[in-house]
Amino acid sequence: MEACIAVEREIDKVLTKFGGINDHADRVLLDLTNHIESLKNELNECPPDHELTAAQVVIMKQCMNKVKETVQRLASDHRDLHSTVSKVGKAIDRNFVSDFASTSREDVFAGSEKAMLLNQVICQHFYRQGMLDIAQELAQDAGLKTEDSVKEPFTELNRILDSLKQRDLKPALEWAVAHREALQSQNSILEFKLHQLQFIGLLQQGVMSQNEAI
Repeated sequence: MEACIAVEREIDKVLTKFGGINDHADRVLLDLTNHIESLKNELNECPPDHELTAAQVVIMKQCMNKVKETVQRLASDHRDLHSTVSKVGKAIDRNFVSDFASTSREDVFAGSEKAMLLNQVICQHFYRQGMLDIAQELAQDAGLKTEDSVKEPFTELNRILDSLKQRDLKPALEWAVAHREALQSQNSILEFKLHQLQFIGLLQQGVMSQNEAI
């Protein structure tokens, strides 16, 4: 029981810090959005052939610097959160002793039922890793029946992950929109966070993308 309490304390620290960072990020991004919106309104009031004055150029550069500094601060907060999360793993290692004695027992995976369960677990691992061909080959060799409905979520997940690695948020946003009701039932703000990331990404691309961001 003491071990669970010790780990729970570290988890509470993570949740508290995450809540603080989340609230801070929301406030900062809202202020930044309002500032850019104000600049946009001022520029819209200018004639179509209007050239930016020296003062307006300075203001735009200051805005871009503010965006850059904001992104850097949020990234720094994110790194700090990682160090707090790592303490949870250390707390688990300190308070829980792994028992590997069962792995040396010959009867652990004995029997067709246990072998089937083991093969199912291995297949699911390959599906999660996006190794669909390997999973399918193993399923056929082991005589496992895998429905398409089981494979499709993993296929979609890995497609989204591949897109995220390329800094393409569109597939993730499409998924979040399609599953909005389910996310809302879990009080998830995933869709909002994805829009935030897309907004920041557009701001980082410079002045040409600011109108799209707004």
